[in-house]
Amino acid sequence: MCQVYFLKKRDTHRIQNMTFDQVFVLNVKKWRKNRGFSQKSLAERCNAAHSYIRQLESGSGHPSFAFIGKLANALNIEAYQLFYEEDQGEKPSQTVYIESIKMEFLETMAGEFDTVVDKLGYKG
Repeated sequence: MCQVYFLKKRDTHRIQNMTFDQVFVLNVKKWRKNRGFSQKSLAERCNAAHSYIRQLESGSGHPSFAFIGKLANALNIEAYQLFYEEDQGEKPSQTVYIESIKMEFLETMAGEFDTVVDKLGYKG
């Protein structure tokens, strides 16, 4: 199973150790309730059986990419929003990943700068 993870241990996020499936399940339910839909009304909007939405929210359903698209359309959101927590004001994990790369780059550059200063013999 695919794990959500970040490059640096100091990067913390509530869903860090959850699987994509678990994040998806929580977000389907969150967005459905946020939109004021019952499981039955969401199922109707997706042209699916009520029992299938119930399975998704319990974690026993395994939707296709096409159905994830239908679900996102029915909830009036982008599909990627089903895989991260918007409540925290966080952007998708790609942004967190980019931020961690940026920090790693800055730390590396700071180390390189110190090495150059040492080689040139500059004293602070």
